[in-house]
Amino acid sequence: MNILLISLVIIFLSGFFQGTFGLGMKRFEPEWEVFWFIFAIIGMICIPLIWAGITIPDVFAAIFNLQAKTLLIALFFGFCWGATGMMFGISINYLGVSLAYGIAMGLGAAIGSIVPLLNIPDMISHPALPVILTGLVIMLLGVVVITIAGRKREEIQSPENKLQAKIKEGRKFRIGLLLGIISGVGAAMLNIGFTKADPAVVAAVEQGALPRNASLVAWVIVLFGGFLASFFYCIYLFFKNRSLKVLGKRKDLLRNLFWSIFTAILWFAALGLYGQGAALMGKTGPVIGWTMFTALALIISNLWGIRGGEWKGAEKPLRLLIVGDAILLISWILMGYANKMMLY
Repeated sequence: MNILLISLVIIFLSGFFQGTFGLGMKRFEPEWEVFWFIFAIIGMICIPLIWAGITIPDVFAAIFNLQAKTLLIALFFGFCWGATGMMFGISINYLGVSLAYGIAMGLGAAIGSIVPLLNIPDMISHPALPVILTGLVIMLLGVVVITIAGRKREEIQSPENKLQAKIKEGRKFRIGLLLGIISGVGAAMLNIGFTKADPAVVAAVEQGALPRNASLVAWVIVLFGGFLASFFYCIYLFFKNRSLKVLGKRKDLLRNLFWSIFTAILWFAALGLYGQGAALMGKTGPVIGWTMFTALALIISNLWGIRGGEWKGAEKPLRLLIVGDAILLISWILMGYANKMMLY
């Protein structure tokens, strides 16, 4: 099996896991901050360290091979990603799920692809560049179509929903829009931070780790920054809501713990595999791979939504959703072709 096919299969699996892990999050019960805290410890700290420790001879030597400035920059991007993710939740209250998700996904995909692209030497003259940019534009078009479909679904299913009233209030809409844009930029910072930690990946390869496995050390760095943001926010909510006192009285504690751990495993499986697929794609992996990863995750999450009955009674918006997914699939194919151009 050649490298191109292997990388595409890995990116496909990563997108599938990314589009699926949200099913576990839907099962989080009240005291959300407790289960998110568990999710963050498992998904952002434990699994990355264990996986990297198995495949890289000396993870911490690779990390501290970075200059202090570079290490802090990678951690900073991870922290910003974690902090702005919380703003996404607030933006939903003002914009609705579909519009907030569309803004975050669109900006996250665009900025998360373009910034690494600008850092690739001599890329401006490469024949694959027009194909990459076309694929990115088509992907964004698909996100717009899906966002419109989601808004139309909300109007049909909840014509008197309070969210609609909030959306019509200019000030709250502007606040929601600002928070949505910030969360979208923050989503891109996850991938930017991943690329900034590349010197640690190079150090891991020099130790003897396979290039695709060496990418795991970048996640250890970036996600630690993201964990810090979640840690401080959850601690704040523990005191504010007195969550730990209520937690001891829950009869379904084990069930919620299971879903927290299950969700964390799926979530980092997505990121870990994305990093491996991007490494196999070569220097444009964080560009092509990120766009493909984001597009496929959105398609998969939409399919789960359809299966779960989220689009019941909204036939016309559902047809528009399918069109949006088809557009995303076209962008996926284009990016796969661009990857072939870069490899051969």
